[in-house]
Amino acid sequence: MASVVAVSHPFDVNGAGRSLASPAFPGDDGRADLDVRLTLAGAGAGTIPVTSVARALRDARLLATVVAVLDAEDETGADKDSHMAVVSMVNTAGEKGLLAFTGVDSLALWNPQARPVPTYGRDAARAALDDGATAVVVDVAGPTTFVLTGSALEVLADLLDLKHVDAVISAALAPLTADGWCDIRVRDARADGVDVDVLVDISAAGGGHPDGRRHDDLMRQAARILAERADLKQLVPGGIGIAAISAQ
Repeated sequence: MASVVAVSHPFDVNGAGRSLASPAFPGDDGRADLDVRLTLAGAGAGTIPVTSVARALRDARLLATVVAVLDAEDETGADKDSHMAVVSMVNTAGEKGLLAFTGVDSLALWNPQARPVPTYGRDAARAALDDGATAVVVDVAGPTTFVLTGSALEVLADLLDLKHVDAVISAALAPLTADGWCDIRVRDARADGVDVDVLVDISAAGGGHPDGRRHDDLMRQAARILAERADLKQLVPGGIGIAAISAQ
């Protein structure tokens, strides 16, 4: 997403210089997290899936950037009035991407005068979506430029409504559970270190159904049903997994 840089979003910033003082990030000196840099490098080399990158960046500290925007000059041409604004980038197709950086070094590669504002990756994505942006562009000047757009941006924003997802999945799988032999439990898998955000646990009394379907059959049937639901792909862009558990 290269091309024209556009400044937007008036943003209040107190203090001068390149301070990173923030209650959410005490002691942050602006250095990039090595694991984050390695993840981006791996993604750039094609060895790490985009969705996995988005998931890894949710809790990462990134740096949004603000710059001074001149509103008015005095008679000498000096700055009379200005405000701070968050910076985004607009490409030739008119698509806007919010800029984020992994460290003050990569920020300085782009603009040494820009002021860093630390934020979680998920919050950067939510701000981008709220402003109508279609991407978060990480380290636009290097060392590894990475663009999260489409479903990857949604995964990064992490807007999972588990209660609603539970209701939709339960209704979709009602044909499997209606006779009481099969039971499901929808659970949040975001803290489990797996490559999905939601897991559906399936249990069957006696390990299977009276008609001969075993756990594996029920799991495959559930997976087919859920895969056909476009609404679930939108509700859970981070993916849904199926797991078999022993009936109690």
